[in-house]
Amino acid sequence: MYYLCRTIASQGEKGESWKFKLVPVYGIFLLNFKSGDTDKVRTDLVIADRDTGEQKGRNFREIFIEFPLFNKTEAECETPLDYWLYNLKHMEQLEHLSFKGQKALFARLEELARIANMNKKERAEYEAALKIYRDNENVMDYAVTTARREGIEIGEKRGLEKGRVEGILITARQMKQKGIALDLIQECTGLSNEEIENL
Repeated sequence: MYYLCRTIASQGEKGESWKFKLVPVYGIFLLNFKSGDTDKVRTDLVIADRDTGEQKGRNFREIFIEFPLFNKTEAECETPLDYWLYNLKHMEQLEHLSFKGQKALFARLEELARIANMNKKERAEYEAALKIYRDNENVMDYAVTTARREGIEIGEKRGLEKGRVEGILITARQMKQKGIALDLIQECTGLSNEEIENL
């Protein structure tokens, strides 16, 4: 619970210009013992109303995997979860397994393990660099969103102005074709005599 709460708290700080979005946090706990509370390999705990059992929070989940209850052989593995659990349970024999899982997934596992094993100084440097990266991403996202919104507003204004001008020219042309006096067309449309004559 402590580490999950830290993960939630480290997602950013609220402020006037901070766009705070809480991404889901899942805690995956690998147990090498039987809890005695279940006979299932996987148990998911969520935040729910005690009386109704209705799930209240979709951004927080604890997943417990009890390895002593996972007894499938390689041939019995059917789902991606089965393959993951088999590989994790037999990690020390990974080099000799007939299936290793995708290389990128295991590279990510290795990266996560490296981060988890950092000392205090390395961890502080990593978190500082990560904060700078996230701040830069947020600034860029804000700039793109603002630029897009301003571009749409400018485009709409230009489109409205162009439509207004075209409407005036069409009206003036029709008035001229009907033989209405130039001074009356000028008064109604705001066009100059030269502009009306060129229609």
